[in-house]
Formats: sequence, C-alpha cells, structure tokens
Amino acid sequence: MKAKKGAFTLIELLVVMAIISILASMLLPALGKAKEKGITIYCVNNLRELGLAMQMYGDDSEDRLPLSTNNITVPGQGAFTNGAWTAALQPYYQNTNLLRCPALSARYRQSGYSYFMGSFAFSVLAADSNMVHPASVIMRSINTPSFYVLSGDCNYPSYPINADLNNDDVDTLFNPTNLPSPIHNNRVNILFADWHVKNYKNYNPGEITFSPLNPGYSYY
Repeated sequence: MKAKKGAFTLIELLVVMAIISILASMLLPALGKAKEKGITIYCVNNLRELGLAMQMYGDDSEDRLPLSTNNITVPGQGAFTNGAWTAALQPYYQNTNLLRCPALSARYRQSGYSYFMGSFAFSVLAADSNMVHPASVIMRSINTPSFYVLSGDCNYPSYPINADLNNDDVDTLFNPTNLPSPIHNNRVNILFADWHVKNYKNYNPGEITFSPLNPGYSYY
C-alpha cells in the first residue's frame, strides 16, 4: 500500500495563522520601541556633537557662545544666513546631518533643523529699558552647568524654512500642548552646559534649570 502524503488541514492552517498573528501583535510594539530607541541614541549623539562644536566655538570666542534671538529664514531654502547659530557653529562640525533628527523632522515636517539654540542659554539682554541689545552669555558665568539647558529637541512645530530654531518665546521642550513627546518613546533629549545629554518625559526641577544663576527654574 502507498503511504499517504501528510498535509495540513484547513483548521490546522487557521490555527497556525492565528498563532503567527498573536506573536506578531506581541513583537511589533517591542520592535517599534527598539527602533525608536535607536533613533533616540542617534539624536543623543547629534547633540553631543553639537555640544563639542559649541565648546570649540567658545574656546575661540573668549568663552562666549553664539547668539540666538530671532528666527532666521531664507524663503524656499531653509538655508544658513549669517545670523543663524547653525551657521556660526558650521566651522566646527563637518556633517550637517547632525542638525536633523529623523523622528522630529518626520513629526513636525521641519526643514532639517531639529534642535533649538536656547536663547535663555546663549544670549542675555543687556540692562536697558527697551531690552534691545543682545549679548552672548559667558559659559564660565553659569553657576550650575550640569542643570542648565543649552540645547535639545525642538519638540514644537516651526516654519519649514527656519534655520535658527530657538526657545526665546516658547518652551520648545516641555510645552504642555506637545506633551507627552510624540518621539523618542515619549521623551525629549536635552544638552546641558556641562555637555552631558539626558532625556526626560517632563520638566524635573531637581535636574533642570533655565536660569544661569539658580537651579530649579522652569522655562516660565
């Protein structure tokens, strides 16, 4: 007698397909988080490179860092202008890709500039009644560099042609309308004045300050 060839029945196929679907539904979120974790690490490295560029710029500029007081744009291009902090730092980095976070660019359709220059961190207004004379901050004047925000994710929609993202008029990290962060597993990356980078879900007064003189000061 000829041996009968083995074959899956329709019920067995349906059971296998159901098991595969269940396994896929369990694995996909984990894979998504792993992918987002990879982008977060990429973004952290970008900020570290920017921090190194800022440090070298400061070394060549009497310990001062670039100003950032306005939105600098070139219509239709989003390119550098002489006033943009991204242009001021350009001699100190080689690859302009470090200005762009894939997750932020995809979320907010930015022109490739994903990190802000903290206007509270990089410029102070000289003492005058009209507050119209900007002066760049001296790094050694920062009392708590490990707490002080220099730069970070621009977790806020900006003009697509904006080459000078800054947070002088809105909190680009912890604006309530954009929390939890839609990227980096609901966290934002921050570059501090001692050049370390860390990510946060919310403002933490025990570790973050927007004041060069005192710890625990929020943006507002």
